[in-house]
Amino acid sequence: MAVLAAVPVYSQDKSDLSHEDSLVLAEARGGLIPADTGQKTPRVPQVLPFPAVIDSVLKDFPNNLRNITGQLVLAQGEFENYASVVELPGAESCIITRWHSFDDTTASWQAQMFRSEHFSEASGRYHALFRQLQGCYLKLVDGSKFYLAGDWEPAKEEAPFTTSTLRLRTGDERYKEVKVEVELVFLVTDWAVHINIVSKKRDDEVGGTDEAER
Repeated sequence: MAVLAAVPVYSQDKSDLSHEDSLVLAEARGGLIPADTGQKTPRVPQVLPFPAVIDSVLKDFPNNLRNITGQLVLAQGEFENYASVVELPGAESCIITRWHSFDDTTASWQAQMFRSEHFSEASGRYHALFRQLQGCYLKLVDGSKFYLAGDWEPAKEEAPFTTSTLRLRTGDERYKEVKVEVELVFLVTDWAVHINIVSKKRDDEVGGTDEAER
């Protein structure tokens, strides 16, 4: 979860992605590509600009994140972890988790961003990432943008876990349950900062996927 000490803050009036970034993002969303053998080969994860990754993940939530799901990295009883096809700059890992549950078959996305023994460093990164997320948005096909908005929860060293939550400013029902969290958590000997994008729905409420594929 290593991120350099200086993290740029993106404002809401930032320019759109460059043509080159758009091409990389389109390629990453392809998920799987044909190999020379005719078989399917997992695509190597792509590191994209911070707002491009958040936009890509949010866009794929109605599809239960299937378009950005890469190789299986861990299968353990009730859940499976997959590599995300798109990765945030500086992230230690970006993982998609799928649960084997009748009540919840939705996927979640997590970026492990930072780790430090020092609370001041970790809390500073926690705040910086929240500010970056405030400048991120979901861009629809028609060009309209819906920004993330939420309340900042200050971190305290005596609290082992702190979370700030943002949601999209849209009435689109597909995103009603989607939330973006930045969390600061103490793990045994050090502090860790994660970004989680999650949606909690029951099996019959999850759209955009074939029931037989779950």
